[in-house]
Amino acid sequence: MIEHAGLMEQVLADPEALRANCRHPDWRVRYACAVAMGECGDAAWLPLLYEVLVAENARQLYSQPRVREFVGSYDDTRMAEQLIRTEAVFDREYPEELKEDWRCRGRVRQACLFAVYAIGSATSELVAEIHRVLADPSEDSVVMAAGAMVLGKVGDRSSVPYLEQAMRLDEWCLRVEARKALAALERFA
Repeated sequence: MIEHAGLMEQVLADPEALRANCRHPDWRVRYACAVAMGECGDAAWLPLLYEVLVAENARQLYSQPRVREFVGSYDDTRMAEQLIRTEAVFDREYPEELKEDWRCRGRVRQACLFAVYAIGSATSELVAEIHRVLADPSEDSVVMAAGAMVLGKVGDRSSVPYLEQAMRLDEWCLRVEARKALAALERFA
């Protein structure tokens, strides 16, 4: 299923392999790198998490082909945790590269945000990037929800307008995470 499974395991155990592979062409390896940075819990990874978030933002992850159905999926296929093999039935034939972009979507971004949450702190650049995530109407809702969750832990007074904006969007999970984050940030009110 996963061509680079050995490399993914290596980045989970070896910080140098992690650093060397966080820009790997296979999104699954980049995903493993983000997970590994969060598992380490070391704030020294924050600048690299920022770089990966910005690089992922530059990818064409959301202008994807239309999918008619999913074969083999038991849940929402956008979730970062779901790496099971699913087969998407597209509305027409697309190049493999475009299909691979579709498979990635916001999973690496979401994993980066979960890593920041696990670390429990953020640089001002990261907080600004998370604000950008919440302000972008084209961003995937599960990525936005992860961003809101992170701001509840690492945000500050400047995060409040972004979370309030997220509360007005028609996405239940996002509104729940934004509400929880605003409650956690009441200390800045």
